[in-house]
Amino acid sequence: MTTEQPIITNPAREKLKRGEAVTGLAVFESLRPSIYKIVAQVGYDIVLVDTEHVIHNFDTLTDFLVGSRDNGLTPIVSVVAPDRALVSRALDAGALGIVLSHADTPDQATDLVRWMKYPPAGERGLAPGANAGYTTEDVSRYCREANNSSLVILKIESRMGIENAEAMMSIDGVDGIVFGPGDLAADMGLHGQWEHPEVLAAMESVIEVALARGIAVEPPIMPDSEGYRRELQRGCLIFGAMRTSEYALFREAALNAIAPYL
Repeated sequence: MTTEQPIITNPAREKLKRGEAVTGLAVFESLRPSIYKIVAQVGYDIVLVDTEHVIHNFDTLTDFLVGSRDNGLTPIVSVVAPDRALVSRALDAGALGIVLSHADTPDQATDLVRWMKYPPAGERGLAPGANAGYTTEDVSRYCREANNSSLVILKIESRMGIENAEAMMSIDGVDGIVFGPGDLAADMGLHGQWEHPEVLAAMESVIEVALARGIAVEPPIMPDSEGYRRELQRGCLIFGAMRTSEYALFREAALNAIAPYL
């Protein structure tokens, strides 16, 4: 007797649904095989491709997303708006999740889910390609699995987003909450003060709601080992280097490498 293999899976979402923590790393410019290979080798679950601040060649983006999936990662893409052209095309290119930057209102969260889910859960258009592993054997099963696998994440980075966080989390289909502390601090008139008590308190107010609702959320500050255990114990599940970039990480590594010679 053979077991039917799924057409599409999302390893990170499966871990979150089991209550297990996930780690992610953000990539801005370097959509190369070396990146997703190393990210997978060192143990990350998610690779986040930024399209808020960077414009990507669509062929290159598709290659990167497919390669990431083939290496056991969950590739997700950040978008600037819950627009069909941005959301559906990123998913069709192979993304297994979307991060909506500057998520501010319940209407935005509703639109994000609409364009991420196939009917009847949403209005995503069907075009099996990279998203379906280039197979059309069972379209009905694929659509069902895709709806169950897509990772819907809201990125809160404004006072409006903080105020509307609970209403946005009430939208069916929202899986996780992350933060943009830099933009949040700026919106609060605290430019550059990402760890100001008022900024941390604003994020904490959202975290409390997310934990109460059972929605995956990241801590206000990415912790050290001791802090990780503490944040994990209280229920935070999203960690890693998703608030930085690969060139910031490269700069840090380069500075460490040259330090003995300075």
